[in-house]
Amino acid sequence: MSLPIIVATLAPIVNSIQLFPQLHKTYVTKSVQDLSIYSLVLMLSTNLLWFFHGYFIADASLLLSTIVALIVNATLFILYLSYADIKIR
Repeated sequence: MSLPIIVATLAPIVNSIQLFPQLHKTYVTKSVQDLSIYSLVLMLSTNLLWFFHGYFIADASLLLSTIVALIVNATLFILYLSYADIKIR
């Protein structure tokens, strides 16, 4: 297996699991004080773009890893909306 293939396989896997610690901490503490809603939206947008790219080039590992990343980011986004003290005027 060549180095580019190893990197191309590891990159989406690491990308998929990078937010697990933040998701766990947010769920346990029920605090989103240090999270940025703008960052969450950007991450979700990026994951969607990577998903479509994986779909267009028919890359199963990229599709699978972006689906995992989308689930993690969407869950974190939902937790943000659930735990944030948002006041609508």
